[in-house]
Amino acid sequence: MKSKNTLVVLFALLVLGCSTPSKKLKTTFNESSTEGMIVGTICIENKTYNGYTFVWTDDLPAVADYANISEEITYKNSQGDYKEKGKTYYLFSIVKPQGKYKFAKIKIFDNTREKQNQFEIPIDMKFEIEKGKTTYYGQLTINTQEKKYTFENKLDRDKEWFNKKTPQIKF
Repeated sequence: MKSKNTLVVLFALLVLGCSTPSKKLKTTFNESSTEGMIVGTICIENKTYNGYTFVWTDDLPAVADYANISEEITYKNSQGDYKEKGKTYYLFSIVKPQGKYKFAKIKIFDNTREKQNQFEIPIDMKFEIEKGKTTYYGQLTINTQEKKYTFENKLDRDKEWFNKKTPQIKF
């Protein structure tokens, strides 16, 4: 009996741990409150690491440049939502009360049997969430080899991708 329960738990962890990133997307927000949503894509060029964490904070003045609040999206050992020309793409959605926010840094982690590697890429990409609206952010592209990032507007492509994975999100 004990081994049967263990197998059930391991199977559940496998299914939850290997779920596609888009299944983790928030697809709704409370329209009767001050909440809104921002959506977009994150592109990782030459994906070679195990884990990527995208940290966002409020965009308010804070002591010693530490954010007043901080949240994150983490992709570990994930295939991504889409792959094209050696690049991995993740769809993301952030639901928060209206206000000004920013992506603050990307934490990158790699764990092989031989070594562990962890580093951060500081970024300052601002965005605003509007009450009762779903706003398109764009594509944040990360080049981990050069430790740099860029921003692009891929609205037409992203509308198509979101419609395929999460048709309930309209922007």
